[in-house]
Amino acid sequence: MTTPVWQDGLGVSAPDAPETFFQRMIVWVCGTILGLLAADVVIGSYNAGISPLKPALFTLVAFASCVGLSFISSVRLAPVSFLILLLPAVRLFDAALLSRSVTTLQGQAGMDHLRVMLVIVAILCVLSTAQGMRAVRWAAILAIFMTTGSEVAEMLGIFKFSSIQGRYAGFNSHPNFPPVLLCEMLGITFALCRSFKFNCLLIGVAFVGVALTYGRSGFVVLVLMAGVYVLMNARRNLPFLLIMAAIAIPAAGVGFAILQSRTEQGITKDKNTSERLQAIYELDFEKLKSPERAKDLADAWEGVMKKPLLGHGTGVSGVLWAPHNEYVSLWLELGIPGLLLFVGTLGALVVRSVMTGGKAGYLLFAIIAYTPAGQGRIEMPHYYLALATAAFILWPKKFRLTLFSPPTRTASPT
Repeated sequence: MTTPVWQDGLGVSAPDAPETFFQRMIVWVCGTILGLLAADVVIGSYNAGISPLKPALFTLVAFASCVGLSFISSVRLAPVSFLILLLPAVRLFDAALLSRSVTTLQGQAGMDHLRVMLVIVAILCVLSTAQGMRAVRWAAILAIFMTTGSEVAEMLGIFKFSSIQGRYAGFNSHPNFPPVLLCEMLGITFALCRSFKFNCLLIGVAFVGVALTYGRSGFVVLVLMAGVYVLMNARRNLPFLLIMAAIAIPAAGVGFAILQSRTEQGITKDKNTSERLQAIYELDFEKLKSPERAKDLADAWEGVMKKPLLGHGTGVSGVLWAPHNEYVSLWLELGIPGLLLFVGTLGALVVRSVMTGGKAGYLLFAIIAYTPAGQGRIEMPHYYLALATAAFILWPKKFRLTLFSPPTRTASPT
């Protein structure tokens, strides 16, 4: 016998029975915590001097809250959790116990990876509850608005977050991260929100956030992802799309004009941001390429060839080398075993998506599209929120954990 379900306003199923207080807490409290973690709100606020709350303390509170509420709300074991935990567990073991990398940040590496592991466990516990999908949907929506909102605040001169002059980063501190985060969170909402109009609103918010970073690869991925999503739903929503196009096209022109003006201050012109904007505006793929990154990748490949089997140890990528490529980055650190773990995890998700008719397809595209140009993403909460959500969509089976078996009924004598 199946349990009746109802669809909420955005299309996520929930039990037909009234929710308990703790079940609502999973959605709104845990979802909010995961959204703040994904958007780096606490870290960004602390580094900018806005909030005195230390990120390490918030991580501990977030872990305790999410795990505690999940177990109170009847968490179930999802076997796919072990797939998500495998690579970060190996990296934590390598960084904290083996300590093979010889860098100035070696002492901090173990603590950083422990923090990441706590965040991953918190995400998996929330997803293992009946309300998990609704919680991560709210987390994704919150992360989109918090990221773009913080970038707008930085553009207006209210706060200062970015580590690169002329490009806005918001809470993420580095302008290369917001486009990745925004695309991943859009992938979650595309998978969990059936409201096309609401998703179009989120696309608009995400476009603002990506544009303010002047990110080239981020713009390309977002255009491809959002373009396919809109085209796939255009036939059923044609009148709405015509109205939106009449609003969005002039708004985009005004937005590019504002961004262009931001690259110029008096007679001084920021060459980096102006060239980035021109490449995006003209869709010039030659200008979208980065010669600096090509040089960094070549140097990192030389590092791979020095220790191709087992790598140099977790932590060298980003400190001793900057490959801007997640495959090379994992190969540098963990050698061929680490590379196989990374590729195997993504490959398993892709194969499962194909076998289930393309489930979580947009989300997987957002995750995989950045692998050739990404670096440091596998240490970020937003990456594991996206990865774990995709895995739970594709393998939804969960098992209840019990200490005692229920008594078997015996037939009563006639």
